[in-house]
Amino acid sequence: MNRARVLAADLRAAAQGRGPAVSSRAWPRELRAAFPGRQRRLEAWVGEGAAFARYGGPQGPLFLKYLPAGWADARAYRRLAREVAFLRDLAPHMPVPHAPLLHAGLDASRVKAHLLTRDLTDCTSGWGAFTTDEQRERALHDLLRLAARFHAFWHGQGRRRLTPEWTWDPAVMVQQAEALTARRPQHAPHRDAVADAARQLPDLLARAHRPTVVHGDLHSGQVLWGADGQGILIDYGQTHASIPGEDLAHVLAVRLAAPDRARLQAELLESYRDALGQAGLVLSAAEVQAQYRAGVAINLLSTARQAARTPGSGVQEALDSVATAWAEEN
Repeated sequence: MNRARVLAADLRAAAQGRGPAVSSRAWPRELRAAFPGRQRRLEAWVGEGAAFARYGGPQGPLFLKYLPAGWADARAYRRLAREVAFLRDLAPHMPVPHAPLLHAGLDASRVKAHLLTRDLTDCTSGWGAFTTDEQRERALHDLLRLAARFHAFWHGQGRRRLTPEWTWDPAVMVQQAEALTARRPQHAPHRDAVADAARQLPDLLARAHRPTVVHGDLHSGQVLWGADGQGILIDYGQTHASIPGEDLAHVLAVRLAAPDRARLQAELLESYRDALGQAGLVLSAAEVQAQYRAGVAINLLSTARQAARTPGSGVQEALDSVATAWAEEN
């Protein structure tokens, strides 16, 4: 179905009040019934993979995330459906602060979805509020402590709540790595590093076998800080089963510049290890390092896969960064 036909069908459904939401201006009947009264739209924008809107109304501040009219993006739908599943089925049980799910709509046949949560904008601050290097470094420690609580819970007490879709199979990860290297062209960026990571992956995963649920896209923009200084973890569209090192390496190897990584890595890993132990998962410094090294391999492979699918300056910079981190570990 071409985009014009998708757009026409979506607008027709919106006019009839059928969900999920495809516009920030017109809510479907089911959503209006759940949150009656005038919802004053405060802000709306389209981002990467979804659109967003903030509202003020009788029920307080609300935040809508949805796939706009005209989109037929199966990958974006899967991510939003995954976020709905996590917020609905798992997040209410975890000790990590988050914005609870208030409403959701899913329609796989139309590749449309929405979720509604409390809007935290006015009672929290983000990474941009930190104006000094000292504040930003402290916030990075907070981010990894929050991740440690998340990982420890889903490795331990929360594991009994994980259905098969949330359980980790390292063999699948190895198969994906083998498939990636088999089809990468000779001139692909960092081809040798990617092939090396794929070769070492089975051993790295065996040394870091601590299955849990990971955020999947952990970085400084995924945390909001409340007035009490407590971090609130957001954006669960890439959440999946893996090992803790995947999130660790995404922060340190993908998002952090090499000079900052050289300066901060040891302290950040120790903060993470300490918080992990306090949350019930005791690892030695060597075991945390093994997690990180396996995580660098995982992120190198996944970023190479993304670069092949959607080439662009942003993903290429991420690939360069994680390839540098892989070289540091080898």
